[in-house]
Amino acid sequence: MAINVKRLVYKIRYKVKDMDAARYSDYEILESVNECIRYLNQEKSIKNSDFLEKIKHYVQEDMNAEVREYNELHPEEPKEYYDFPVTGAELPEDLITLVDIMRTKDGYHMSPIPAVEQINPHTQGQYKITNGRIYANTDFDMLYRAEIATLQLSDLSDDTAIIELPEVFTELVTKVSTMILLNSPDTDVMLREIERVADYLVSGRRYNNIKVRMPFKV
Repeated sequence: MAINVKRLVYKIRYKVKDMDAARYSDYEILESVNECIRYLNQEKSIKNSDFLEKIKHYVQEDMNAEVREYNELHPEEPKEYYDFPVTGAELPEDLITLVDIMRTKDGYHMSPIPAVEQINPHTQGQYKITNGRIYANTDFDMLYRAEIATLQLSDLSDDTAIIELPEVFTELVTKVSTMILLNSPDTDVMLREIERVADYLVSGRRYNNIKVRMPFKV
């Protein structure tokens, strides 16, 4: 389960003895949580764990169908159709690090080539990334580690709003956000706490006996 934002705010207000919201505004709570999230994003993508992994499917026909539908509704500002080997496709906005590129039709692990080289027109096993775009001769799936999204003010009152981290991180986010809210002068303490807990949680996940279904074909 992910971290429920509304419950997180309740825990932070309890920690700072501000249950009636007299000392701290929602905006101040928001900024403390978002600063904590930024620290977490900096902590080596949570130690390169799979907590932050996402998969994005690049299917040219489906993506062009979406472009066609958009262009029919907005003829005054049409979008360009996708041509993966020629014009490529945009990388995910929340991309931190790339984990793997797999060919959609069979799960084959594709190989990167230097950005200055051209994609071989006779192979479907290569890809290249340059200028924020990815190029290939085939449909593919991208497995990557994503940035944890920061919150909007409206999220604080939304029962369904979440932070995309396992619920086990709740105490860490509460503690660090509280330190930020109280203007703790020792940033190093916060960073050490994040690193300590991240090391513990990630190593525990790495060596547990739970079988995790991988989001790609093998």
